Amino acid sequence: MTTILPMATNKSTPGPSDASHLNSELQLVSSLAKLQELEKKIHELRQFMPDGLLEPLVPIANPDKATLNNQVAETPQILRASLDETARARVSDVQRFQSLWRDPELKSVWESVESRIKESNGQMIQPSGKWDRDYDVLLKDLADKENSKTEERQREEEEAERAQVLSVEGGWQKVLGQFVQRGVPGVRVAEEQDGNSLAVALIRAGAVFLVRGVVPEPGAPISEWEVSSKTGNRVLTKLEIAMLDCLGSRSRKWDLAFLLDMISSYGDIKSTPCVKCNRRTDDGAQLPTLRHLRQNQQFTEGEARTYTFDALHSSCA
Repeated sequence: MTTILPMATNKSTPGPSDASHLNSELQLVSSLAKLQELEKKIHELRQFMPDGLLEPLVPIANPDKATLNNQVAETPQILRASLDETARARVSDVQRFQSLWRDPELKSVWESVESRIKESNGQMIQPSGKWDRDYDVLLKDLADKENSKTEERQREEEEAERAQVLSVEGGWQKVLGQFVQRGVPGVRVAEEQDGNSLAVALIRAGAVFLVRGVVPEPGAPISEWEVSSKTGNRVLTKLEIAMLDCLGSRSRKWDLAFLLDMISSYGDIKSTPCVKCNRRTDDGAQLPTLRHLRQNQQFTEGEARTYTFDALHSSCA
């Protein structure tokens, strides 16, 4: 396989930010994987003329080469439509190639190569003519390792936060008191008689949830919070089932503040639009019952956290 050397795109010298952009091993492998993909696409583009564009004519000239996906056109109109469709598909392939070539991640690669060409007065070490590694495979391995490190770090941070919350004087009752003091419109919370459960009513949504603290052993603190619907013998509606499914799949099941804010986000569900399609109901007339924690929320150290959630249709997730 021939290794492609990029053409110089401009006469500027890459700055410090471009050099540092290529210092990360993950970034280097990602760039190499994209270069490998570019080369593969270049070989594909070489087949566009005449083979690619004239593919619908092949079974006409040689019926033995007809396939299920490329049969002899029965009429001139069908042949014309097939040629038009093939041309559009090839143009789309060229556009995807151009998009990959102009990828911002590769900009620093082109500039780095150009800088080395200038430094060597146009003399570059010639490649061997083949790739030594499949960089898309190597990139996946590195990305998986990076994700594992990130997940481990998040678990450690969450465990430390959990320990800190459990050690706060007043425990979950303090969290409950802070939530009640905020006076969230349309939300009512009351403690149950067992001392480890809460009833959370969403007035506008017409739903009441039972939040029960799980105690792993007598005398131990609550380890997590379970949510069910407090409906008595009434059959649950599809809306209630969808909300319970989302609440049950949440992260931070030990965090009562997180759960109360998540339940509260359903308070205006009948009038809240989906953040993705900006519609109240989707094509199936379903409300946005999914809740995703809004990213990049800022919390002040020492103060009670308030979580914000985005509403999504299941079809938009």
